[in-house]
Amino acid sequence: MSWKRKFKFERAPLIDNDEVRRSKEKFGFMGSKQPVESARTSQRNVSKVPNVLGEDPFSIEAHVNVLHSQYQKVQPDTKIVKDRMQQTFAWRRKEIADGMTLAETLEKYPFLRTSRGLCDEVQRIHPAMENVQQRFSEGFACIMPKVLHLTQGKSPLYQLYQEARKEALTEDVPDIDRRAALLFLPYIFRENTDLFIMLGECDSPSPYPTIHLTSQDWKMAFTKRATTIVKADDVVVCHTQTVDEGIISAFCTYFVFNLASPRHLKNTLVFLQRIQV
Repeated sequence: MSWKRKFKFERAPLIDNDEVRRSKEKFGFMGSKQPVESARTSQRNVSKVPNVLGEDPFSIEAHVNVLHSQYQKVQPDTKIVKDRMQQTFAWRRKEIADGMTLAETLEKYPFLRTSRGLCDEVQRIHPAMENVQQRFSEGFACIMPKVLHLTQGKSPLYQLYQEARKEALTEDVPDIDRRAALLFLPYIFRENTDLFIMLGECDSPSPYPTIHLTSQDWKMAFTKRATTIVKADDVVVCHTQTVDEGIISAFCTYFVFNLASPRHLKNTLVFLQRIQV
C-alpha cells in the first residue's frame, strides 16, 4: 500500500472527531462558506428579531386598519395610535428585518410618515433615547457655540447665516444658531453636505436619508418657517416645518428603517447619536 493511501485511511476517522471540528471552527477552515452580504448595502444586518407573541396576520391587519382610520382624521387619538403602534411594533421590526421596503413600510404604517411618529418609533427601539427631540436640543445646546466657532467661514452658507441672524428678532437668535450649527456640523468632520441637505424637491442623488428645503433660498434654512421634505431611497418619508426638525427626522429614519450610515456622513451621524445617549 502506498504512503498516500495509508495516510488517507489514517485521516478519515478524524473527520468526525470533535476536537478536530473545534479546531476547524476556531481557525476558519470550515467547508461551508459564510453567507454573502446582502446587496442592499444601505441596510444593517439584524442579529436578533423580537419574538412576536400574541399576534398573527389577522390581528395585525386589524391593528393596521385602526391606524389607517386614525391617520385619516384631522386630530387622531394619540392614545389609540400609540397603543396600536406598540402592539404592532415587534411584528413591524420583523417585517423590516425580513426585507420589507421603506415604501411598503410607510404604506402599511402611515404614522411613520410624521416626525413625531419617527421619534416615537426610535424610543420603542431604544428605550434609553426617551423624548428624542428634547434630548436632541438639550444635548446639542452645550456644544453649539463650539461648532459655530470651528466652522466659522468654512461653509459657503456662513455669510447667509450671519445675515439671517442680523435680520432676526432677539428671541429668534438662539434657534437660528442651533439650525446653523446643525447644518455646519459635517464641515467639522470634512464630510459632504451636498448629500445631507439640498434645495428643491428634486430627485435625491443618494439612496440615504436627505433633507430637501422646499424654498429656493438658502437663507430660509435658518428661519423659523422653512418647510422641508425628508427623502430616502427617493421615497418621501415625511414633511417638516423647520430644518432642525427635518434633520432629527432624517436621523431617526436610519434607526426606524434599519439603514446603515453612509460613508459621506458616518462621523456626523455617530456624533449626533452620541449626544442622544
